[in-house]
Amino acid sequence: MAAETQGAAGGEISENFAGQIARDVMVLFQKQMDPEVAAVESSSYIWENAGTSEKVPYFVDATEMWLESGASGDKFAALSWNGLVTQSVNNQDYDTLLRMMIVAILDGYYSLQKPDIDYKEKRYSTYTSIIANTFIRMIELNPASEAGAAEIYAILVHKEMELEARSQAEEEETGSSMIPTDMQKLYDEMIDYLADRSMFKSDPMTGEEANPNEHIEVLCEKLRGTRRHVMQEVINERALEKRKKLEMELENQLASAEEIVMVSPQFTEGMALFVQEKRFNFKYLAVEKIRMTLQLLGSISGAIYFLLGFMGVWGVHWIDGIVVCLVMLVFVRIAASRKQFQYFYPTDISKELEECSTAFLNVMRNMSQEQLEQFLVRQIKLERNQKYLAMVPEFMKYLYAIMPDRKSMVISVDELSELVENSEIEVAKQLRGQ
Repeated sequence: MAAETQGAAGGEISENFAGQIARDVMVLFQKQMDPEVAAVESSSYIWENAGTSEKVPYFVDATEMWLESGASGDKFAALSWNGLVTQSVNNQDYDTLLRMMIVAILDGYYSLQKPDIDYKEKRYSTYTSIIANTFIRMIELNPASEAGAAEIYAILVHKEMELEARSQAEEEETGSSMIPTDMQKLYDEMIDYLADRSMFKSDPMTGEEANPNEHIEVLCEKLRGTRRHVMQEVINERALEKRKKLEMELENQLASAEEIVMVSPQFTEGMALFVQEKRFNFKYLAVEKIRMTLQLLGSISGAIYFLLGFMGVWGVHWIDGIVVCLVMLVFVRIAASRKQFQYFYPTDISKELEECSTAFLNVMRNMSQEQLEQFLVRQIKLERNQKYLAMVPEFMKYLYAIMPDRKSMVISVDELSELVENSEIEVAKQLRGQ
């Protein structure tokens, strides 16, 4: 019989493939007197005949057939599942089969491949009934099978959480979800179903107070604990994965040691140019004051001569006053123009300062707080920077002020402010040491 099933499995899948699996597994358990040997043989048979993603749904259908056959056949659902989970310790193939089975069940659950069932005026998925009733039968046959049921349930929780995560990612990317968002999770529905199955109301007429469903209640609590444990484990794994990803991105984003060393001369040159630029501003303003004063004096002189001519004082004719006034106005505009004073203005180095600052900023924005702090301490102690040592904090403030995209910095504004304050302390220490 097994050979016939294998032959059918090797080619096209027959319409009664699930029934063939159910019959063959039943025969294996009935022929073998030793339960352990029967578990080994049935697991091997199931793997050989239903060990692919295309065929494993038929094993789920076979399980449903066993459960529907009542007390005469439902034990084979429990025995086959328990055999797979116990043998998976020694054979990785059976663990793979269990995971494929759970994936097939989830696919059927969310695609509504089987009709719902009614239980105590509530509707449950057929897949919920298959898993839950198999677990219950496993416990009834052997209370020690509780661990095996919890292991299979843990796979279910883990796989469904993975499916949910992929669905959410696809929804964010494409706007459509892989699974219905309004459906209850299968692992949650299972707990609800088991809780309903474990309910018992004592009949005062018969005097029966012991709950015959106590083993289901114990199983339900066991699976609740498994659900909490697996969910926390998955959450921790995702948090760790996210943290590693962020650390990797940060590590890739951070400036390398070579970049920091290469940019050190630009920092020194930029600071020197920054000091010269500040001096340039003061000198430029001083020259401008002199130039504007000369223009103003010339204009005032012309205006006075015009008034003298207008009033006829000291024999100055009003026409002469107008002519002299106009001449003075034109003269001061020419003689005191910026072109005539160009040799007195300081050399503008703003372009060179911008080039040096930009070169350093490209690396600075990728420095971590620790990297930038170590860099500043090293620059403060360098001999070549002692001439402009007091300007280090001011130069850092200037760099931040001209940074085009401050949000792209690795460090925050508060961290940068703290670094500037620390640099002021380091500068004070260095100056006292001199």
